Amino acid sequence: MEALTELRELIPRLHGTVARGSWLPGSLVTAATAESEPYCSHVEPMVAVVVAGEKRMALAGHEFRYGAGEYLVFSMELAVTARITRADPFLAAGVRLRPELIAELLLESPESAARDTPGPGAGVATADDDLLGALVRLLRLVERPRDFAILAPGVEREIHWRLLTGPLGGLVRQVGRADERFTIARRAARWLEDHYDRAIRVDDLARHAGVSVATLNRHFRAATLMSPVQYQKQLRLQEARIRLAAAPGDVAGVGHAVGYGSLSQFSREYRRLFGVPPSEDARRTRPPSA
Repeated sequence: MEALTELRELIPRLHGTVARGSWLPGSLVTAATAESEPYCSHVEPMVAVVVAGEKRMALAGHEFRYGAGEYLVFSMELAVTARITRADPFLAAGVRLRPELIAELLLESPESAARDTPGPGAGVATADDDLLGALVRLLRLVERPRDFAILAPGVEREIHWRLLTGPLGGLVRQVGRADERFTIARRAARWLEDHYDRAIRVDDLARHAGVSVATLNRHFRAATLMSPVQYQKQLRLQEARIRLAAAPGDVAGVGHAVGYGSLSQFSREYRRLFGVPPSEDARRTRPPSA
């Protein structure tokens, strides 16, 4: 595809010279020349298009793999584990999905709102020429600030439209409307993100979300592929990995700080998620001494 070829030229040129979100809030370009270890990422509703290499994201044991010419959509804020698995090089661009723009498009095209796709808040599909072409035009404009201010809103609108009418349109629609399932899941997930280090009772979380325990569990699992307790566990372990990078010699202290009362449980669950125990991971990620 000609669009992929041009994107492979544009992204390395923009990477490192254009700050994240400086052209569109929440948007970014990524370039990497080496594979990565698993890392923690907190994503917002967005589309990420890979133009070279491959990346994998894990959500509750479910892996989303996407490579050159494919894109991933997140329809809600989620804590995930990600890894670049091929970097020859790895090149990608991400655009934040705007709920108000999607809602506007749904109002203007009611037939686009008629269909629904149940499932988790993430999915992968192949990017067609229309979507890739719109992304090319948007990135070209990044290098022309005067043109960008006038022309970018129209291109951004087109990208949203291409996504809305594409194979993952059901996910994109969820971003633009107050779907009960996703609203409940978002409300509960945000509370867990703010209180990940606390002991929680699912009935208290359900009360906060304004639903029964059964309804909370059903909607939360449908959106995130995990229960609220499992999601909290993932949040704790992701925060622990960040803290261990700063304090690699205090595994027990980090485990306690993120809510674990048992070091053995912390180590066991950490290894299950990241593949190595926290003490070994801390040694691997520790910066070299001067």
